Amino acid sequence: MVQRDYGYNQPLGLPGGIFDLSVKDIVTRVTDPGVSVKPGMGMVKGASAGETVKLPVTGSTAADFEGIFVHGSKQLEHNMAGVVGTEGGDTVGLMKKGRIWALIADTATTTYGTAAALILSGDNVGKLTDTADSEETSKVALTGVTFTGKADTDNGIAVVEMK
Repeated sequence: MVQRDYGYNQPLGLPGGIFDLSVKDIVTRVTDPGVSVKPGMGMVKGASAGETVKLPVTGSTAADFEGIFVHGSKQLEHNMAGVVGTEGGDTVGLMKKGRIWALIADTATTTYGTAAALILSGDNVGKLTDTADSEETSKVALTGVTFTGKADTDNGIAVVEMK
């Protein structure tokens, strides 16, 4: 008998992974001190606009949105608490235009053309959801950011397009 299934399936993507070869705009920023972020999270302007970034906070606006943290732009390892993320003061790449796998809330609707919103507080801070998500009440709609309909909900990611 031949083994035909090894019980391992390649995931569709990874948080912060660049989706395709379309035109993209990726900039370099430094995270504010004490800011721990993961690839695929949305970031807003930090203490020095145009230089630093942080996780969104209540009151952040669409104009504050800087982009999504690109996987591979910063080498990350598990810390002593077992968390993979930046420690603060790290140089990271942020995609401002293009298609990327973003972290999403479990309640997000990711159908093609659905407008995306950035979650501002709670356990899902920095993740994206749709603007109509009633479970996430603290969010801001992002101008020109939509879901493409491609998602891997088992891994909490979906492709968004930023224009």
